[in-house]
Amino acid sequence: MVSGSCTDEVTLNVSAARLWKGAIEEPHILYPKLMPDFFSKAERIGEGVGAINVFYFAPAANLPPGSLNKNKIEVLDEATFTFKNSSVEGGLLGVLVKSQTYESVFVPSGAHSCVTKLKFEYETIGDKDLTEQELKATRDGSIGVLKATEGYLLANPDVYA
Repeated sequence: MVSGSCTDEVTLNVSAARLWKGAIEEPHILYPKLMPDFFSKAERIGEGVGAINVFYFAPAANLPPGSLNKNKIEVLDEATFTFKNSSVEGGLLGVLVKSQTYESVFVPSGAHSCVTKLKFEYETIGDKDLTEQELKATRDGSIGVLKATEGYLLANPDVYA
């Protein structure tokens, strides 16, 4: 087993509060709407910490038919805009990794901007670390949904205002 992590910081031109509402409180509603070629549908089972977000991937995502990703919410702190989830099914879990967690912290940097700090932690199955290509795909996916959310919120200034 190899433990690893990677971090990213992304500056977005929407407030931390608006980004929180779209990307954290309602990703199951927003992501399929913003990226229908990637997410065919999504749902949230339960509420708050312990809830499960389930994302079903569309055929255009170039993943095996029926692919999905289930994530359990571990931290949901709106006061500090901190969110953390752990994968319980799908994605790299059981294929390349034994466990994986994602953490997002939205740090306000102005009235209409924030810096998003992302952290991905994992433990591999076996003694091989994830490749740069595997890590890049994970990082690009996380940043991509945030950028899509930013674009939608910029185009719709009354949403989550």
